[in-house]
Amino acid sequence: KGIDLAIKELWPEVGRRYCCKHLSKNWKKAFPGPFMWFLFKKACGATSQSTFKKAMTELQKVNPTALVWMSKLGDQSTWTMHKFNPDTKSDVNKTNFVESFNATLGVDRLIPVLTLLEGNMLNCTKLY
Repeated sequence: KGIDLAIKELWPEVGRRYCCKHLSKNWKKAFPGPFMWFLFKKACGATSQSTFKKAMTELQKVNPTALVWMSKLGDQSTWTMHKFNPDTKSDVNKTNFVESFNATLGVDRLIPVLTLLEGNMLNCTKLY
């Protein structure tokens, strides 16, 4: 909380986002279970207003207090993708580059980095 206050004071015009990975830790304590986790991810990762509304409607049906919890997060532009500022050149809702990179790799993230690089080098040499 202190960091947020300092950023608001030093750079009041800069937009901020919350890392949904870190928000999810508090979410899981308040709303355990895989279905609630699925709905949380659906709401945070929604890329359109309609997808977001569907997730929120499902949350309302399953556990209305979940909506109260989300309302306390503040403006939706800080935690759900469909409200992110398009002028910000990243649509990722993770804290840092490593988390973002791992998220884009999918199953390939289990492969050692050097193997990935060697694989790309082999593919490049085939082009010449």
